[in-house]
Amino acid sequence: MLQFAVWVALEAEGLGANLQHYNPIINAKVAEEWKIPSNWKLSSQLVFGGRTGEAGDKAFKPVDELFKAYGA
Repeated sequence: MLQFAVWVALEAEGLGANLQHYNPIINAKVAEEWKIPSNWKLSSQLVFGGRTGEAGDKAFKPVDELFKAYGA
């Protein structure tokens, strides 16, 4: 919910945002570079700034290609 609230607030100010999830492979390097406490867990970052245009259409694969249920 916090992510959503921040995203909406940024949009209200005319800014754009992009949520990027961290890959665990880079966690140690990121924590070292930005002096992130060892008891914090890196999961994502919300990158924001000026907008260069509207978001384009996004194509989705059919659900039956993405989700499989066996024995249901």
